[in-house]
Order: sequence, then structure tokens, then C-alpha cells
Amino acid sequence: MPGNVEVFKRLKEQIPIPLAAGERDRTIWEFAPYLHERCLDIVQPDVAHTGGVTSMKKIAILAEAYQVPLAPHCTTSPLGASASLHVAASIPLLLIHETAMNAIEWGEQFLRRTWKVDKEGYASLPEGPGLGVAVDEKAMARVAAEPKVKFVWPIMRLRDGSVADY
Repeated sequence: MPGNVEVFKRLKEQIPIPLAAGERDRTIWEFAPYLHERCLDIVQPDVAHTGGVTSMKKIAILAEAYQVPLAPHCTTSPLGASASLHVAASIPLLLIHETAMNAIEWGEQFLRRTWKVDKEGYASLPEGPGLGVAVDEKAMARVAAEPKVKFVWPIMRLRDGSVADY
């Protein structure tokens, strides 16, 4: 269903709950039809999919013009999450920020982040130069050299056994 604005328009007419989407969309040109047709209540760009901080910021500005809040989607490493948090902290219509802590924890083998997530789920802002992430090149080389070390995405299944997205 991602990319099918007509389906979202029909859903919006039939369902009284807020609709959110966009984690698979890449550019302002992919978000514009949803916003123009007013069929999304929340947009969910992913900094890794959009091409980085600048592209995600452009999407946030476009959504702001339509008064649609952002709930950034982020299932990347500490580097990607830090980039996403930088954008989230700079926009007026931030609703919530999503992340996959297992991906962040896996990346901490070779990436050191300066921000934390407290027990209620609130993240502090990245500190320091750049995105606030230090790369441990020696640790990264060790991980890259070990063929048995790899990140495994969790397999998500619904109650009926069908495969779900992360």
C-alpha cells in the first residue's frame, strides 16, 4: 500500500482514526501527493531512506505547510538515529520519534552515541561535533572482519503467523 495515495484517500473517508505513513517514501515529491490530498494525519519519514538530514528537513517543512506533524521512523544505527533526532529537535510539528533500540544497541559495538533514552522513552539530544557520534574504527574493523558477526533483523509475526513489518 505504500505509494498508493488513492487507497489512503479511501481509507481516510472510511476510518475515523488518524492515518500515518511515509517510512518507505524518499523525497518531498513522494510525500506531496499525500499532503495535497489530505489523506495522512502524520508523516513518518526515515532519515536513512530520505537521503539524510537535509532531505528529511525538507519533508518536515513541506508537512508543516499542511499542518501535518512528523513521527520520524528510524530503524538504523546510532549514527542514523542521531541524525534523525537532530531533525526532530529542529521542527515545530514533531509528534513522536520512533526507533529500534536493538539496531542502536548492535551498532554500539563500534559507534558511541552521546544521547540516552530514559526509562520513560525520552531521548536526550545528541551533543558534540557533527551528529554527536564517535566511530571506533578499530572496533568496526574487528566486527567487519568477523564473518560470524552480523546484525539479524527480528522476525515479526502477527497472531495468525503471517510476517509483519518491523
